[in-house]
Amino acid sequence: MQKSNTNIEKSRTTDYEKHVNLSIQWNRWLLKPMGLWPCSNPISKFRQYMYRLINIVCYSLISFLFIPCSLFVVFEIEDTYDKLKQFGPLIFCVMAFVKYYSLIVHKSDINECVERIKWDWKNTTNDRDREIMIMNANFGRKLVIVCTFFMYSGFAFYYIAIPISVGKIATENENVTFIPLVFPFSRYVADTRHSPTNEIVFSIQLMAGYLMHGITSAACSLAAAFAVHTCGQMQVMMNWLNHLIDGRSDMSERLDDRIADIVRQHVRILKCVKNICYTLL
Repeated sequence: MQKSNTNIEKSRTTDYEKHVNLSIQWNRWLLKPMGLWPCSNPISKFRQYMYRLINIVCYSLISFLFIPCSLFVVFEIEDTYDKLKQFGPLIFCVMAFVKYYSLIVHKSDINECVERIKWDWKNTTNDRDREIMIMNANFGRKLVIVCTFFMYSGFAFYYIAIPISVGKIATENENVTFIPLVFPFSRYVADTRHSPTNEIVFSIQLMAGYLMHGITSAACSLAAAFAVHTCGQMQVMMNWLNHLIDGRSDMSERLDDRIADIVRQHVRILKCVKNICYTLL
């Protein structure tokens, strides 16, 4: 009998972990390499320093794109129209920097949203409620995959496909060929026409572009996962309302208690929406 209870508890734990991963696994995969995934439990000093080092590296990669490109636009481009064309990449760098900073600042809020998702899965006992949550979690997972696919498709096209299709460029006055850079690089910092500077700068720009698209994917994936989970909780509450009068096996026998549970669920949803808005907007 004791072994049977142990097996049931293990099965419940496995299902709980599987359902939580269904909701947040892709978010964790996107945020953790960038040092943005919040830790619910206290971590060691070494891991704290590692996360800070990752944050510094990410800031440095974005700055590596923004600063030389800004110098190039200000000091080396004379035509106003050509300057305006370069404002798109510059604004993208600034937005990536701001989004990364915002995700770091709101780490505790992201952690609270994640803990709410875990709490909802842990406290779901009815099969129909669980089906609703699984359906919404699958939909949120698909949204995250689609968002990530399109963001990294743009990265692959702009940072890899275009330079490969253009090929190496030969200078007119010197017998030098070089890979065209995705972001303009000021000659006041370095002359990127010569090897190995050209290859090094191109590689670092490739990593920085991958990071910036990853930041955008991470922010969109969080918004999708949290919003879809909240919609699922609203559907669960509507399912409770359908059983308000007659009750259900997992509900209280008293009508007042059932109403109180629905009100508490409504309050939790409103708090969750408020926290999501504060975190991501």
